[in-house]
Amino acid sequence: MSFLAHLIAFTLVAGLVALGSLVVGFHLARGYVRRRWHLMGGHVFVRGLMAGVALLAVGREVLGARATPDKLSRGMSARVRRRMWVAVDDAERAVGHANSHHAPVGELPSVCRSLRSAAGELDGLLRHERRLPLGVDRPDGVRRQVAEVISAARDVQAAALRAGSDAAAPQVGSLVRQAADEVAILTSALARMRSLAPPR
Repeated sequence: MSFLAHLIAFTLVAGLVALGSLVVGFHLARGYVRRRWHLMGGHVFVRGLMAGVALLAVGREVLGARATPDKLSRGMSARVRRRMWVAVDDAERAVGHANSHHAPVGELPSVCRSLRSAAGELDGLLRHERRLPLGVDRPDGVRRQVAEVISAARDVQAAALRAGSDAAAPQVGSLVRQAADEVAILTSALARMRSLAPPR
């Protein structure tokens, strides 16, 4: 065999050995972390810490849901951009869900595309705004437009949810009536069985 063939064979073997070592190391490390977590997971301190993190997350979601679009458009540009995209994504998901269940959504998909386009433009402006040096007055128009996009996205989301709810109402009503009928039949059958059972 030539030197090149030996080199290729050595490289392949070394690569396979390195890959095998990485896979084995990953599985060993994952098993170690899992064993440690099971030992520490029941500790009072760990449970309290996890509960605190969950409580903070819930509080943040509640505050974010209650915040007005004007408040959401204030603060650091990266955070404002993230809030704007979350609002647009929520609107698109609500419209997509309503549309997939044959709810009357009208031109809401087209509105969502326009919202995404406007959000893209504002995202670029916010990126440029972030690069302004300290002491330079930042134009307020961009933040006002961000608030308007967030407000429009929330309106679209609410309209899609109403349409989805209206479309699901007949099916849910039918299911509730069917469940009530089955419960009544079962209750009647059980009462009849008890009345026919011989006394003890």
